[in-house]
Parts: sequence; C-alpha cells; structure tokens
Amino acid sequence: MRILFFSNNPADYYNDTLGTGYHGVGWVTSLLALVKDCGNIGFCFFSGSRDDTYAAVGGVEYFPVYNPYECRRGRIKKLLPGGFSREDRYLIPRFLEVIDRFCPDVIVVFGSERSFGLVATKTDIPVILHIQGLIGPCYRGYFPPGASMIKYILDAGGFTKALTRFYKMRNLRHAAKREAAILGSIRNFLCRTAWDKAMVAEANPSARIFHCDEVLRPQFYSAAPWKPSTTDKPVFVTTISEPPYKGMDVILRAGAILSSKGFPFDWKVYGNVEPRFFEKLTGITCRDAGITICGPAPAEEIARALCECTAYIHPSYIDNSPNSVCEAQIIGAPVIATRTGGIPSLIEEGATGMLFPTGDAEALAELMRKDLSALSAAEREKALIRHDKNNIKTTFITYLNSLKRN
Repeated sequence: MRILFFSNNPADYYNDTLGTGYHGVGWVTSLLALVKDCGNIGFCFFSGSRDDTYAAVGGVEYFPVYNPYECRRGRIKKLLPGGFSREDRYLIPRFLEVIDRFCPDVIVVFGSERSFGLVATKTDIPVILHIQGLIGPCYRGYFPPGASMIKYILDAGGFTKALTRFYKMRNLRHAAKREAAILGSIRNFLCRTAWDKAMVAEANPSARIFHCDEVLRPQFYSAAPWKPSTTDKPVFVTTISEPPYKGMDVILRAGAILSSKGFPFDWKVYGNVEPRFFEKLTGITCRDAGITICGPAPAEEIARALCECTAYIHPSYIDNSPNSVCEAQIIGAPVIATRTGGIPSLIEEGATGMLFPTGDAEALAELMRKDLSALSAAEREKALIRHDKNNIKTTFITYLNSLKRN
C-alpha cells in the first residue's frame, strides 16, 4: 500500500537530513515510525526554506512544500483583502503535484488546521482526515473571561508583537472558515473522543467516522512509572502553549488561591508561554503565584518532571485530547484537568483523573490540595491500553486498507 501523509509538522525530515531535532508534535513522528514497514510511505509538509528538497530517508519519501506566504513579506500580503484565500489557491496545485508524483493508494491528512484537506475535492484518491484539535471551537472560545482580541493585541508589548498577534487572529479566523469547508468535503475521519466525533458528525452528517487512538512519544512509554513525590512540598507540572484558551490565567488564579491559604507548592509550566498578558489580566504575577515558567523542553525532561511531580494540571478552556494529559497518565502522574471538549473521554472522574469546571480556579485549587496518589495505578493501566502501539498500528492500517480503491 502507498500511503501519502500531509502534515504541518516536518516529522523526522530535518533530523534525518540535517541531524537537527524538534520538540513539538511528536505524536505525528511516532505514528509515522510505527507504520513505516506497512508499505511505501510519502510525507508532505510545509517548509520554511526554498533549500529544502525531496529526500528519501529511513523508508520515507519526504516532499517539502515551500510556502512563500509564511515569510514576513508573505504574511503582510495575506493581510491584504483576499490574501488568505490566495495562499490556499497557490498551495493546492503544489499538493496535487506531490500526489501525482507519489501516486498514493490513500491520503492521510493530519489535522484540519491548514489547507491540506482541500485536496479532497481535487482528487479521486481516498482521503482520510486525522482530527487533531478543532479550530472553530478554539476560535470561538479563544479568550477567557475579561480578555478580548483588542486587549490581547494592544498588550503585546511593541508594534511588531502587536502586528504578529493581529496576524494570528486573522489567520485563525480564516482557518476556522476553511476548516468548515474541509470537514464538509472529506468523507472519512479518524477521531478519538466523543466530542470530536460529535463535532465531525454535526459538520458532515454523511461522514464515516473511525476510532483511532494516538501514539505517544517514545520517551513516555519508556519512562519509569510515577511514584509519590518525596519533596517537602507538592510539585505540580503543566504543559501548555501561548493561546489564551490554554488557561494560563487559571494557573495564576489557582496559584494565588493556594498561596493565600498558606499551602506551600512549586508549579512548573512547560511550553511556549508568555505570561505578561495573563499577569496583567489577572493582576497576579507568576512570582506571587508560585509559578515557574520553564519554556519548551525535550520529551525526556518533561517525562522526568512528570515522574517526580505530585500531579499534572491541565487548565484549558477548550481541548480535544491533549497529548500532555495522555503522557502524564501513561507515566501514572495523577491528573487534574478541565471538564471540557474531549477530555472527559480520557478521564473517568475519580478513577483515572479528576475534572474541574472550565475556568474554575477555586475548584482546581481545592483538588490540588488533595492526595490523589490512589489514581495512579488505574490511569496508567488505562493509558497503556489506550496507547498500545500494536493495537493502534493494526487499527490504523485496517482502516486505510478498507479505503483503498479496487
């Protein structure tokens, strides 16, 4: 079988060709590695350099597609009337060239966030969309209470950063509209939570929905199981990113509540987070709330932090199936997460984690004061089954074989 993947993530291209690694979106790389021996694999991704060229390495044919609209000048052009649509019209022929060159039996598109899914209306080769997050709900719930797009842009800290945030919001708005078109035009979907299945079914009543769980990064399968922390005070870990809906304001508020009650703790926040906007929004500084911003980190460092923490905290206002929650569960670190989106499909409350209402810092703080160590064994057992590589591989390839044209 010839499988062509489309992804915004370059997977192992730069590691294989240049020897440079990448911290983000490891589950795409993990799935690719898992199915390399199941046929001929092509992998198409956005490239930021004209110098990136076709490469056949490690059993994968890589097809970089340079996107001139991602450079500074190109992004400015996109802000002009019709600019975002022009980008899509430019890219679709490049994707079709890759399809014609590789001649796949089936096309797998990772995520509805970018323009790859638009090829479904341009080819008769079966296309299946692997749902990641969903842009529409994220765009509608992008800002927490008290925040707004105007505040977010004006509080960026300089003209260049303000323009960057304005661009991101315009880009997100277009992506949400494009996603609606993609969901309505593709017939086959890989989903994994009750929420994403419901969202797909609403957008496309004739959709064929298959259940397929995600492969996690290898460092989390091999990590030592969690053990209760032996430190003098609880240590909490969170992995999020910059968008306001990820809940940095909830972290600050919960940290301030715990501090006001005289509850000692350390709270490590990993990921690409700039706290300035959230500190101004809440009137609480990271220092006052006991928060340490650790920045992006390799999987080994995060796995080690999870093994040594008291609990993992996930405060997002909206999410589908955050891998950070799954990574904590497979290690066995007790998880406290928002009851939102697809997260309840990952957590059986009181058995494999704890849930709190969206944005409720008081409820989160109360849960953080509890001893949740009894959750560890059950959540680890559940996660090991959910993310079993052999089961995922068999399920994934079975679905793709069912789509192949005779």
